[in-house]
Amino acid sequence: MAQIIDLTGLPEPVANAIVETVLHLKNQYRIAHNEQPTAEPPGDLPSWPGKVIGELHRIDIYEEG
Repeated sequence: MAQIIDLTGLPEPVANAIVETVLHLKNQYRIAHNEQPTAEPPGDLPSWPGKVIGELHRIDIYEEG
């Protein structure tokens, strides 16, 4: 399994969002398996301003709907 992910060429906000997401997921995993988190949870995941351009339904994601 990869220990290093090359984020070269990504804008800094995107690279930072990836790092925060990975830290958040690692802490969630440790908590779910009754292990001590490595650090304080990073808080809310990053978000960007924008608008919704359509709807996404379960049937759009899964064949069995």
